Amino acid sequence: MDLGIRGKRALVCGASKGMGQAIAQALADEGVELFLCSRDKASLSQAAAEIEQRIARQVFYEPCDLTDLVSREGLISSVKRAFPAIDILIHNVGGPRTATALETRLADWEKGFNQLFQSVAHLNEAFIPGMMEQRWGRVVTVTSLSVMEPIPGLAVSNAMRAAVTGMLKTLSDELAEYGICVNCVAPGIIQTDRTEERIEAQIKSRGITREEALADYLRSIPARRLGTPDEFSAVVVFLCSQQASYVTGSTICVDGGKRRSAH
Repeated sequence: MDLGIRGKRALVCGASKGMGQAIAQALADEGVELFLCSRDKASLSQAAAEIEQRIARQVFYEPCDLTDLVSREGLISSVKRAFPAIDILIHNVGGPRTATALETRLADWEKGFNQLFQSVAHLNEAFIPGMMEQRWGRVVTVTSLSVMEPIPGLAVSNAMRAAVTGMLKTLSDELAEYGICVNCVAPGIIQTDRTEERIEAQIKSRGITREEALADYLRSIPARRLGTPDEFSAVVVFLCSQQASYVTGSTICVDGGKRRSAH
């Protein structure tokens, strides 16, 4: 299927590995021009080089700490030098540290707000006006199942990702008449470095084997397996397509059925 986005320009955040890298690769395969960012300069450079080799086109990239205002401003300037405007904006930021609500201090809430909310709002402010001028755009944000069902021990993520989702739903109403679709995609347990870190933490804290830790995860997933970054990115890229032009203001779960709510 031709998704109708060849020649569009995209900024993909957190693109050096995992789900972000898979999204970037899938967009590139559809003929989208890319600007990638990530904190890890070495991994980012490697990811960009691999995509360039695959598609024989230049891939722009710049290291950026999305939690830092100055770093975000530098990224915005670089993207605007590379592209007159962007058509597709992919928000993808890692989560805050694990902690219960009672363990979380004011500084942690503030850090989480800057990391998950302010970073999204800042990039939206920078790039959505260009989408409005051309009357076409796609904004897709990688969130979490916690926006549907709060996850124990992830107090800051639960709160801030829910706030981001509310902000983006409001934004989707305001932008629909401009041909701009704003959606969120909530991953379940996907095979990424982050998931491996969580499995290793379970092994150490509980003194169990990797097989036992993995079995605990799989029991909560009706599909009885972890998702892959490619499966996740396929949903994100469809939401960027011409065919998805009537999908906006939604949160799509990619979780193998893990979410228990029917809504």
